Amino acid sequence: MKYAEILFQQKVGEGKDTLTYSIPERLNTKIGQSAMVTIRNRPKAGIVWDIHEKKPPFRTQAIKEIIHEKPLLSQNQIETIKWMSKYYFCPIFKILKLFIYKRILDGNPVKSRTKELEQISRSESKELTAAQKEAIHRITTENVNNFLIHGVTGSGKTEIYSRLAKHQLEKNKQTLILVPEISLTPQIIEYFEQSLGIRVTVIHSKLSLGERHKAWKDIWKNKAKLVIGSRSALFSPFQELGMIIIDEEHEFSYKQDNSPRYTTHRVIEKMQTLDPSLKAVYGSATPSIESSEKFKDSIIRLEERIGNATLPEVTLVDLREEFKKKNYSIFSDKLREEITKTLKEKQQALLFINRRGAASSVVCRDCGISVNCDDCEIPMTYHAKTMAQPKLICHHCGKISAVPSSCPGCKGINIRYLGIGTQKIEAELLKEFPNARVLRADKDTTSKKNSFKEIYTAFRNHEADILIGTQMIAKGLHLPMVNLVGVIIADIGLNIPDFRSTERNFQLLTQVAGRAGRGESKGKVIIQTYNPDNIALVSTKSHNTEGFLKYERTQRKILRNPPFSKIAKILIENPSLENCKARAEQSAKKLKAIMTDEGMEKIEINSYPAYLTRLRNKYRFIVLIKSEKEEQIHYLLEKLPKEYIMDPNFKIDVDPISIT
Repeated sequence: MKYAEILFQQKVGEGKDTLTYSIPERLNTKIGQSAMVTIRNRPKAGIVWDIHEKKPPFRTQAIKEIIHEKPLLSQNQIETIKWMSKYYFCPIFKILKLFIYKRILDGNPVKSRTKELEQISRSESKELTAAQKEAIHRITTENVNNFLIHGVTGSGKTEIYSRLAKHQLEKNKQTLILVPEISLTPQIIEYFEQSLGIRVTVIHSKLSLGERHKAWKDIWKNKAKLVIGSRSALFSPFQELGMIIIDEEHEFSYKQDNSPRYTTHRVIEKMQTLDPSLKAVYGSATPSIESSEKFKDSIIRLEERIGNATLPEVTLVDLREEFKKKNYSIFSDKLREEITKTLKEKQQALLFINRRGAASSVVCRDCGISVNCDDCEIPMTYHAKTMAQPKLICHHCGKISAVPSSCPGCKGINIRYLGIGTQKIEAELLKEFPNARVLRADKDTTSKKNSFKEIYTAFRNHEADILIGTQMIAKGLHLPMVNLVGVIIADIGLNIPDFRSTERNFQLLTQVAGRAGRGESKGKVIIQTYNPDNIALVSTKSHNTEGFLKYERTQRKILRNPPFSKIAKILIENPSLENCKARAEQSAKKLKAIMTDEGMEKIEINSYPAYLTRLRNKYRFIVLIKSEKEEQIHYLLEKLPKEYIMDPNFKIDVDPISIT
């Protein structure tokens, strides 16, 4: 008699991942198949996780039927799920949900309303530059699994991706192209379909149930050869996956916020250990420090834009000087002048606001200084409602201070709490330019399905003159008529107290600047700031990515931050501030005790308030673990008592993108 361990998409008991069932001789049962069984006399579908001959010490029920003859999960996918559960401290049933939709597991078909579309007419092949040819040659011929394409904005990275996908198609292999935002998919889908003359299969969260079901089945049946999607597309049931292309690889959206808190790059590494033939190509105009370091021996550089296009001219406008001129508007004189010129010349403009972070920074409008912590020398954050009264909090050491009535530097009284939204920009813009046609792309205007596609298409067709937006307009969009980009205020992101803040802001500003001048005219970028000497802004102005990477790498090495260490973050939540702080300190103490008992060295463990100290009526503290060895961090966390790890208010995040 053979027995099967069945895994379900729900918790089945304390300390159990699977339930054991006997296998009737009439069934040809394989690992990875979906099976129908009964739990408490009710039918339930699960995955055959393991098959063995060890008779359990209890009476077993038999599997009723096999739903799909062909396994829904490959052996490599099963190994990936097991690894993710252990690496990210996440129950295995939660990870299974990433790989299989419930309706597919149940064998419950969903009728897709997707119409069969007409044959695509293939566009003429673009002529490649010497740099593009060299990149394609290296990737397709060298016996290297990972490449990093570091190419300036507009240098033709997408055409390289297209040729690589074609190369995989010719070998009858599947290709996955990951994009950081759903908003990028309309543009990139159109590009690949016209370039290759085939239908692209799309996977992302905004699809209908029927669309997702059809896409999943097409990939599983090996009908879909080219797949484009957000990070979750990584878990699609590929049969012959030959290459993964990660566009805008530096983006934080490749990290999952909730459990399992996986990092796309790290999961791909694991997939490559299970399938050594799988190639990965990472691309960005502003690659992350981690990727630049990891793939330093296989970087491909594209240093010039395609055709006659040149990088835009970037101007930093010092808002302190604007204030002295009594210009209290959102728009500096320079930006107002360039918007006027753009409208007159029938060109287009993008206005960008960096809205990352909910709390504001405190900046003096006279001298530009931000209020820093005396002990840590990093900007303190203004909290209007976290405490009983407005306070400044250091998110490194936990120091709490009163809000100053005057500047600690110049003693001036023109203190400003930075914070501005897209709606306010739109209102002010229409006051100054009442005849301008304006579109806005933010969470409010892009919440519905296809809403961003409609905005993007309308703007590309020049049905509007100015597009106002947040990060979603900063990434990868090709808009040839945009010759002006205005960054309303660059300082909001500069003052977020995290070791990645400077890098993040350089990437954002460089990316949004790269939307300008991609057509015939030379683009202009106006960045408004109170801190024109900041390294991120100075490097953006001079397009000095290499210099910035060198500077940031040096800072990381000195402070032993990634990629020169591994980190894990524990987020602790509690309705009581005192209890939350005590639990964090207790957890840090416990970890240090384990470290001492095990004789482990060079591990830093610190506890401090989270950047958003109070969220959804809960206070939040962080315990940060830093070590040069990844295995030390995992060993330490695995030694924690079970009641810690099982507590829903005790959230472990391995390889976090933020430490605040």
